[in-house]
Amino acid sequence: MGEKEKDERSNIDLTPDTRGNLQREIDHLNHELRAFVAVAMRHGLRDFCETRHPKLVAELDQTDAHSQRRAKQKYDRVLAKIIDVPGLCGSTGDTAERTYYRNAQDNVAYIEHALKNKRFILGGIWVAPQYRGNGCAHNILRVLVEAADDADLGIELYHEPFGEEGLRTEELEAFYNRHGFAWHDSAPGGLVRLPRSPLDLYTSS
Repeated sequence: MGEKEKDERSNIDLTPDTRGNLQREIDHLNHELRAFVAVAMRHGLRDFCETRHPKLVAELDQTDAHSQRRAKQKYDRVLAKIIDVPGLCGSTGDTAERTYYRNAQDNVAYIEHALKNKRFILGGIWVAPQYRGNGCAHNILRVLVEAADDADLGIELYHEPFGEEGLRTEELEAFYNRHGFAWHDSAPGGLVRLPRSPLDLYTSS
């Protein structure tokens, strides 16, 4: 191919529609590349990605750091709200991984929680035997899901039955289902409640 022919091809006067189509295709390919690099980094190929696409890796790191900070802010907002359950006084434990609830006389309940993968991780709700069956767990969970909805933060649940007096596994699942939790591929072995999932008016635990 001669120089003249190459010059003629490089100086083609593209129409606005053609330019728009080309730009959309470029944007699509860049988006696909960004997604590929993000997945590759999560699967142990960071060194490869840094060698081939250093600027993109830096951008993804910056975006992830910002996202992590936002998730921590949301998590802290939820923790601040879940201490306020009607009829109970809530307080955060020394390790910040439990929130305890008591009334005027007794320690009534606690929940286990953490922040992981930009979600609120709920390890379960424990209620003292003498206070089970009166809606205590429901009231705590309702405050939690409403706080998480307000903060736009998803909840992952990993909960095993507490002792022989507690609900059985299938009963626990049914209880959490009523509060918008469901099985989800993003949490193998657990239940997930995405922000603003349907929540019924169930009023007893």
